[in-house]
Amino acid sequence: MTAMMVDGQVAKVDCIKVQCEDDLFGHHSYMYLNWNDFDSLFSMDELSGAVVASYIMYLYEQIKNGSQRDHGVCFMTPTATMHHERKARAKNIEQASRVIARRLSTRKQNDLILLPYNPGGHWVLGVLNMKTSTCYYLDSLSVSDVNHQFKQIVDAAIALYDVEAGTNKRTKLNWVTSKCPLLPVCTECGYFVLKFMKEIVKHGVRALENDNIAGDSNEYTDADFDDIREEWAIYVSNFIFR
Repeated sequence: MTAMMVDGQVAKVDCIKVQCEDDLFGHHSYMYLNWNDFDSLFSMDELSGAVVASYIMYLYEQIKNGSQRDHGVCFMTPTATMHHERKARAKNIEQASRVIARRLSTRKQNDLILLPYNPGGHWVLGVLNMKTSTCYYLDSLSVSDVNHQFKQIVDAAIALYDVEAGTNKRTKLNWVTSKCPLLPVCTECGYFVLKFMKEIVKHGVRALENDNIAGDSNEYTDADFDDIREEWAIYVSNFIFR
């Protein structure tokens, strides 16, 4: 019901400005959501970076207001590391790694960093555990291979972070491909990433140490995604009905 009401309201305007809290991504930022963003979410189509980022805002609010226990989770803005077709591969890697390294330096006491990543037409999730120098990789299309460019970006970010920290430490990440539910339809990958992040915010690193991030279930249901869409719609409605 909330989703339908929000969809009807957003059709009346060109776009909606959604303001991030300054400490969410480590800097002052905001984004705009337009009708296409709402339509993609409600029709289970491919999600934009703005939709993923605004759901992160919802998760962050759950931590800050005490609805969820703080497991030391912080977030990387998805738009900062998205692949840009007009840039050379090396330039993409360099810029994205610098953004991640900068975020690591502003993470305060948070040791679990969630990194949603889209190499082009597909969403995956990386989770850095700075306490154990581990990067978990969750891909709803595959349980084997880590995206090569994503690995290059994160490895380069860690190396740069070590240098900028002014220590002689050189961290070698342990990459772990985490088991997760696999999607039946290619366009639903973004919803799986939102669900992955929701589980990690709720359970912390324990969610990644399980045999499957979904727990006893090997799949997500329509009800799981309906809950996410409703949560997103209720949160975004705060910026519409002001």
